[in-house]
Order: sequence, then C-alpha cells, then structure tokens
Amino acid sequence: MKDYSKVLFITDMDGTLLTSDKKLNPKDLEAIAEFRAYGGHFAIATGRAVQSAAQYFDELKLDEPIILCNGGGIYDCKQHKFVWQRFVDTSLYDTVSDVFDKFPDIGGEVCFSDDILVPRMNEMERYHLNISYFGKYKEVDYTDIPKDGWCKMLFAGNEDEIPRIAEYISKLGNDKAEYVRSSKIFYEILPKNCTKGKALKKLREIYQMENWTIAACGDFDNDLEMMQAADIGFAPYNAQEIIKAEADYVTKADCSNGAVAEALEYMKKIL
Repeated sequence: MKDYSKVLFITDMDGTLLTSDKKLNPKDLEAIAEFRAYGGHFAIATGRAVQSAAQYFDELKLDEPIILCNGGGIYDCKQHKFVWQRFVDTSLYDTVSDVFDKFPDIGGEVCFSDDILVPRMNEMERYHLNISYFGKYKEVDYTDIPKDGWCKMLFAGNEDEIPRIAEYISKLGNDKAEYVRSSKIFYEILPKNCTKGKALKKLREIYQMENWTIAACGDFDNDLEMMQAADIGFAPYNAQEIIKAEADYVTKADCSNGAVAEALEYMKKIL
C-alpha cells in the first residue's frame, strides 16, 4: 500500500475544485477520500475569505492548514484560527477611493477577518456576494469603512472594465500592495508580498514540510506562483493557457467534471 503521509495536494477552488455552479463534484470528493485513506493530506488555496470558504469545510472534511485571501492568510482548520496573516497597507484606502471616483459603475467589497463590507454594488458584485457570503455582508458608505485590518479589497466589473481598472491603479503607483486579476470580472488588492505562492512557502516553513512533496492545482493568474512553488503542478482543462504551460499535467476533465480526481489519479501513478 502506498504511503502519502508526506504528500500535500493543495488546490484552488473556483474554476478548479468547484463546478461551474459552485458545487463539489462527488467524483472529486471520492478521490480526495481515497487519497486520504493512503495517508495523503488535502488542502485548499483560494482567493475567498474565511467567511466564504467555510461553507465547504464540512463537506471537504478539511483538517489541514489552508491558504485564504489569495495568500493573505494561512488558516488552521484544526485550531479554527489564522496562524499567519497580513493586512493591506492603510495607504491603499485613498487608492481605492480614487478608483471608485474614476469608475462610477465598478462594484467592490472590503474583506476583514470577521466582516465583509460593501461600499459599491453592481451586477458583478452582487453575483460574487451571492456565491460567496449568502447574505453575510453589510452595505456601507465607503467613508464608514475602517482604514486598517483589510484582508483584501475586491473590485467587480465587466470583462472590458477590469483591465482598465488594472491600468489605472498601475498609474497611481502605489507599490505597497499586490495586485491580481482573480477572474475575468474580479480584480484584487492584497497585502504586500502576499500571493498564493509565497503563502505556500510560508506554510511549508510553519508546518515543517520541507521534505514533503507538494502538488498544486489551479486555473487562473492568481495560481501561477503557487504552481511554481509546488513540486508538481496540475491544471484543469478549462485553465488559462499560461497556467497550462506551467503545469506538469493538464487534465482532460474541466472543473465541472472531475479535474481534481483526475489529477489525484495521475499523481498516484508518478509517486
């Protein structure tokens, strides 16, 4: 019987582990259970805040440290607390205010460790709130939002608007944060030096996994550094081309049809 007691498989959620309608595929759950039966360790690395990711904890039976907020925090599912966390520099408060002034149709939310505040609503933002927080958020005026304690800031807009926002923020020149496009309609501001890749390296260090094999699976820009930091990289069929090019193996299945199960099956053949 193979021993995967020093193997960690960590996967992105949206576009990778979750189906297109934000569900968990029974095929993937079965494969994860089998992997664990051989001693393997399973975790997630997501752009979601803990309030959003927590809805899947029980079904996934998560008992490992996980990466949240696109690398802004490492959350220990056994201890039910963050073991490492960084926050957005307070200087970004004015940057975000400038963006809202320049783009009156853009939506947005500010994520805190224990709250989600929404200063601007639009169709894309409402979609994100519906799939993520199920009513557990507050609509507020931007001037009422505290300047400190931000886990991340998310802008929501159409596919044409998001690149223009990214370009505008770049011209503002605030280098005290990380900026990432996490989907075609979302653009995020993260704490400086926080990415999924850097968080994975930190997770290795905190949990003394230097001699472990870590496999990472993802589909979008914000997964690239994580795949580069892992020992083995997987991409679902629906992944961006830049992610597929980085992967050691691209699954034939997309996120809705068992991509994670296929990746785990392939990993069993090579380890």
